[in-house]
Amino acid sequence: MNADNTFEYNSVNYKEFLKKFRNFNSSKHNLIVFAGPFHTNRNAALDELKREVIGEVVEVDLAEIITAYEEETYQNIDKALEDIDQNAPLIIFRNAEQLNGAYTAYSGSIVKYATPQEKYFLKHVKSIKAPVVLEFKDFDQLDRTVVRTADSVVYFRPPSSLIEKLAWKLQNVHVHGSSFLSPRPVK
Repeated sequence: MNADNTFEYNSVNYKEFLKKFRNFNSSKHNLIVFAGPFHTNRNAALDELKREVIGEVVEVDLAEIITAYEEETYQNIDKALEDIDQNAPLIIFRNAEQLNGAYTAYSGSIVKYATPQEKYFLKHVKSIKAPVVLEFKDFDQLDRTVVRTADSVVYFRPPSSLIEKLAWKLQNVHVHGSSFLSPRPVK
């Protein structure tokens, strides 16, 4: 992991990232990863990026594109990338954890490796000549391939103060249903 491109939201490095983003030539590819469970801050950061660009921001939900079948996913990725307006100033891919597949625990490894779908997506998303944001809802779903490929990785850690923790916990209570992320075993 490159410490220069990995930082937390609202840190000094994040402020520097925003300055660079404001001056960034939107006709160049730039892969930005937003990862972490604090979705309030993630959404605030996405809104901040949207305000910095001129034009219509494109949002793509990867949950609708990525399937368990490689060939079908490749076709869906190709179609989604073709449908993106080449003049879009910012592209946001939501639910990026869909790229990583599921940890099945059939091996002794605790490392979650990139799936063929993820490798295909990362290879082809480079053709987009604009800033691209991949949004991960949890740190566990972020793998080394994405971190190595990204130009910037922004972490959204859970709140640390007591009042923020309480509000965050209340906001994340699930009464009906839950999220079924694929956690990795702990070392």
